[in-house]
Amino acid sequence: MQDYILKFPSKAVAQQLGIANGFTTEVDGVFQTTFVSHQYALHEIGEHNGADYWVLFRDLVGIPIPAGGEQFIYWASDWTVEDDAGSEIAIPRPEFNPDVPSVWWA
Repeated sequence: MQDYILKFPSKAVAQQLGIANGFTTEVDGVFQTTFVSHQYALHEIGEHNGADYWVLFRDLVGIPIPAGGEQFIYWASDWTVEDDAGSEIAIPRPEFNPDVPSVWWA
């Protein structure tokens, strides 16, 4: 299982990525997103601080990141850094950053 916080410059950009990858459909200008499947769960946070469009995405089965999708990943649960001893440690969720929505999976 992999969690992502995605940050888009607008809702329209998020919708286009969703359409291109089968998470969203558009019929007569109406967008419909599939929020949960056996492969993923998605939660639209929406705008935060009057800017950007945020989405939580939980990958349940190892879905490959779509081409161009990397640029929208603000944080991923498998990101790590090395500590002073050279050991890998997880980068924590940005819980206390006022520029990031404080909405998390239960």
